[in-house]
Amino acid sequence: MRPSQWTKAALVLTAPLVALQLNATAISRMGVAAALACCAASGTYLVNDALDAPADRLHPVKRLRPVAAGEITVKQAMTVGTLLLLVTPPLGLLLGPGTAAGLAAYALLTVAYSTRLKRIAVVDVLTIAAGFVLRVLIGSTATHTPVGAWFLAAVAAGATTVATGKRRSEHHDLGDTASRHRRSLVLYRDTVTAPLLVLSAAALCAAVTGWATIGSGGPHLVAGWAIAVLAPVLVGVGRYLRLAIAGRTARPEMLVRDHILQLAAVLTAAIYLAGRALS
Repeated sequence: MRPSQWTKAALVLTAPLVALQLNATAISRMGVAAALACCAASGTYLVNDALDAPADRLHPVKRLRPVAAGEITVKQAMTVGTLLLLVTPPLGLLLGPGTAAGLAAYALLTVAYSTRLKRIAVVDVLTIAAGFVLRVLIGSTATHTPVGAWFLAAVAAGATTVATGKRRSEHHDLGDTASRHRRSLVLYRDTVTAPLLVLSAAALCAAVTGWATIGSGGPHLVAGWAIAVLAPVLVGVGRYLRLAIAGRTARPEMLVRDHILQLAAVLTAAIYLAGRALS
């Protein structure tokens, strides 16, 4: 169920946090939505690992996953994973039909990814990015907090950057044996991933600029604060690109462990809050 990757559910919290709507009701609904997102993601991981067990046994790291290593059976993983994917969307009705629809869309998207889409180069990266956007929308609907197009564009561009870096590192790790694990990985050679990383990172910076200056319509941050909030974002993007080029981004959870990325995130939040207070 990969609890180490449940940190991705933090995206569920972003809409109310960015809008600074942190009353008791919003916080409780955020918690329930994040828990449901973790359940849906865990269901996806179980189904994915059950389907990928033969290929994972050929991977130097993924062969240690419980299904590939034989610690749990394919039937056990499929049963529990399918159950989680089926019950999570109905439970989302506790937070409203919009949240239930978001969870259902996430479940369908991730099942499609596990069964087919991850084998199609570039499409697999875009599918991962769509999953990140859906997490934000789940939190938005759960807390009745509107989220603007610029913010969603920033999330999509950031997720595309991270997913591309992951594929680049996987290609580096596997080398000539990449096709044995997944045929599409052969296409993620350096000459392909380098321009994709640059384009997605540039799109992220542009989207953050639009979000900071325009927001969801009307002034968000005054020009000076908008420029200031972009500075740590550029540092974080530069740091991630450096790690990706070095082939050290195969595990997305490293984003919350790298000290420079942590500092960039803290500074971004601090400058944003100060800018909102003083704008």
